[in-house]
Amino acid sequence: MSDDSLASKCELLLKEPEIRFAGFLDMMGNLIVGSFRDNVKPLKNEEERKKMFIEAVLRIRTRQDFDNNLGPVSYAAARRKNIVTFTFPLDDVVLFVSTESNVDIDKTAYKIMDLCSIKNNS
Repeated sequence: MSDDSLASKCELLLKEPEIRFAGFLDMMGNLIVGSFRDNVKPLKNEEERKKMFIEAVLRIRTRQDFDNNLGPVSYAAARRKNIVTFTFPLDDVVLFVSTESNVDIDKTAYKIMDLCSIKNNS
């Protein structure tokens, strides 16, 4: 996917009121494109976000070791006190999304997958 295509998917996601951040990461955890929704105050500084992105990609890559016998991961979510984070492994990038903490995880994940035309692996 081109950077323009990825950026347009982020813009589409950020129109949803529950989504705080949407971005695509390369397999080293670098942010390719992405941003916060307007008027959202980041909870972490840029350095902390970079560490969080690297950790998210490492978790995705570790989970892929089990794809042969368990099947591929469609998405992973972590509910925290202040936010919910989602990661969606795609071919050569990872979609990273953070939302408000009160979302229904499955409903929101399927909404994100629908908006970004991500195939469900389950």
